[in-house]
Amino acid sequence: MTASLTLSPRATACGKVIVAGEHSVVYGYPALAAAIPSSLELTATRGPADEPVHLRIDAWDIDVALEPDTDHPVARAALEVFGYCDGPLRGWSIDGTTSLPSRAGLGSSAALTVALARLCLGQDAPLGAVVEASLAGERVFHGEPSGIDSEVAARGGLLRYVRGAEVEVIPLRHALSLVVVPSGKPRSTADQVAKVRTRHDRFPMVVRPVLDALGALVERSITAIEHNDLDHLGELFNIAHPLLASLDVSSWILDEMCDAARAAGARGAKLTGAGGGGCILCLPQDDPAPLFAALQARGHAPVRIDLEPSS
Repeated sequence: MTASLTLSPRATACGKVIVAGEHSVVYGYPALAAAIPSSLELTATRGPADEPVHLRIDAWDIDVALEPDTDHPVARAALEVFGYCDGPLRGWSIDGTTSLPSRAGLGSSAALTVALARLCLGQDAPLGAVVEASLAGERVFHGEPSGIDSEVAARGGLLRYVRGAEVEVIPLRHALSLVVVPSGKPRSTADQVAKVRTRHDRFPMVVRPVLDALGALVERSITAIEHNDLDHLGELFNIAHPLLASLDVSSWILDEMCDAARAAGARGAKLTGAGGGGCILCLPQDDPAPLFAALQARGHAPVRIDLEPSS
């Protein structure tokens, strides 16, 4: 790519929730993901020409200089993105605002790397180039990213993803509301992926059928969404959670939160993302207000995601 000494003044990216296919996606099975729109916005302004690029996102407690010898993971990831894009390494200040919690399984790192790529390449740069640049940074955070977070962060919408294959956009015929509930417990995606890999390598004949089932849930979930069969979709959520727990990626906090959500009327509830902490994903009734109230009464901060029908 041609080196650029300038950055775009503004760039945005989406967060994500995994609707179905956590962990099995790493092994070649499909996954279904939904975007959390307009989750991160970065603005770039000129700074002293002889000083390194400075990145600050107060909501994530990020305040770092992009120095070549840094050991800060966010700065290292940003440098990888800028290196891929031949972006400027000095003379700029980047500030971010976001509604996403970090380290919660909602694609915060991919949102960051996609937005950084768009600062370098332009907000309307080709999606393939943006995703590849994002993955350069994602490897710093996750070691072996599946790629789905970067695709959703760049594209938005509802996506069926298979590693190494072209992304399939799932058109929505009906509006779909989801509720994400952060546990407040941070976790490492790389650690959870490694945990599943260890269990898979020790007990492949046991773990493979679990991965088969998680992959099958993706196709059934797409069918349920296409037919607006939300009770069916909720039941699939409730099947997915114990399957993921069998891979040792749930926790007592996530189990308790899922039980509480179902007791409050959710059609279904499951962990979303890598697990171990992070968030759960709930499918509410037509009126999500009682579910919101019950979760808030327990001290949680639920977030509603409204996916609109495709135009």
